[in-house]
Amino acid sequence: MRKPYLFVLFVLTLLNCSDDNSKVNYLDNFAVFIDELEFQEASESKINWENKEDSLNMFTNRKNKFRLSAKDEQDINLLVKRFKELKGTASSSEMSVNFYFENSASMNGYLNGKYFKQVMHRIYGNLNTYTVNPFFVNTKEYPQVDILNKIDNSNIKVGDIGNSDHQFIFSNAIENAINNNLSIVITDGIYSVKDGDVDIVSIDIENAFKNALSRNEIETVVFKLSSEFKGTYYSETCEPGKKAININQYRPYYVLLFGNSNSIDKALKDITIIDELEGFEKQARFFLTKNLKANYTILTTGEEKHGQFKASKRGSDIIEEIEDVEKFEKSGFGGTPKSENYLQFGIAIDYSSINLPNTYKEDIENYWVDDQLGYTVTEIINVSDMDKSSRTFREVQRINDKNKTNFTHVIKVKADKSLYGNLKIQLQNNLPSWIEITGTDNDCNIIDDISHTFVFDQLMFGISKGYQKINNNSQYLEINLKIKV
Repeated sequence: MRKPYLFVLFVLTLLNCSDDNSKVNYLDNFAVFIDELEFQEASESKINWENKEDSLNMFTNRKNKFRLSAKDEQDINLLVKRFKELKGTASSSEMSVNFYFENSASMNGYLNGKYFKQVMHRIYGNLNTYTVNPFFVNTKEYPQVDILNKIDNSNIKVGDIGNSDHQFIFSNAIENAINNNLSIVITDGIYSVKDGDVDIVSIDIENAFKNALSRNEIETVVFKLSSEFKGTYYSETCEPGKKAININQYRPYYVLLFGNSNSIDKALKDITIIDELEGFEKQARFFLTKNLKANYTILTTGEEKHGQFKASKRGSDIIEEIEDVEKFEKSGFGGTPKSENYLQFGIAIDYSSINLPNTYKEDIENYWVDDQLGYTVTEIINVSDMDKSSRTFREVQRINDKNKTNFTHVIKVKADKSLYGNLKIQLQNNLPSWIEITGTDNDCNIIDDISHTFVFDQLMFGISKGYQKINNNSQYLEINLKIKV
């Protein structure tokens, strides 16, 4: 029988040998490390994940000593992904959940809403296999017993229900999402601003997240949902004496998740299942982006191709440089119509490890193109949505099958001038447009307003900026291509 516990010593010995300067040996040793880890996990051997993380870091740090091709980088990324999946599977049963229900007076109007009640029962019911720590929360947290029954019976009056300190609520949720734990926050998202000073909302939240994230690297998911609201809405901007407004209409509310990547992925799959959340409208995801990469390749065939070009290097499906590039020219009498005289091609990209909603990845407003060339991003197509008989779909599938890649989307780019040079495209770290639209700095005219939440955009802008400060960049990833005459 094999002895997996001897493997790390064996690898360390190999990596310290003076003759281990071979890239091939390095990649082989890395693959064997993952294979042995899978064997240990399958045989239910106890795994010291802290030591395994050290070994993984040793491998990933060592790759800088070699000149790696795009295929090598892809193989390494797949090995790292296998490691994370193994660790996530091993630790998933240990996840515990902190359930925070904001019980300020402004939440009372939702309690009898059909959609709201269904969502609360759906989410809380999906927690029955986990250890759950339920709390009412406003300016402090208050542990509860039988919290779902209290919500059903509108028995939520605990603590300072006249205020909701989201700076405390979110920071507390992050701090308690350590290790493999998950925090869930239910809130109306209305930031109770001291003295009505909306200008400091985003700064306060940014600082809270920046401080919390520096100690605990977690992700944040935000769902916008809608349900019936019948009761008193407490305005933040109406004149004194007119702040309490009786309404009977739909109003938005929010569910937020805080946890590591594995916990968040598990929650999206098993707990907050979008297709089962009545009244779901939008979502956003924030995460730390260090070492974030995605494989990509120019497609030399497919419906997106308009014009002429070929790969500069033969024998590989991973193409980052093309040559003999020409705009589309129509032969015969009359020449090429101006409307058709352009170059266009598709870039297949693997977004499978980029933890953003597809609605974000497929929004061209989230892409920046260096204006030194004349290209624009015109469309982002999900491969799974393509016509299965199309040439593009068949080409992407061929490349994936042959190279064991996982290209999930195609970015379509187009230019009618300045074709040649280095083409740089970035997926920007933007605040999703639905968040900006949702926010308002005046909630006095709340009657019949079913979509806006007071300074919600500032609340989320603070979260986004907190992540950007820790990430130290304004983009998720960058694509670099060479276009030659």
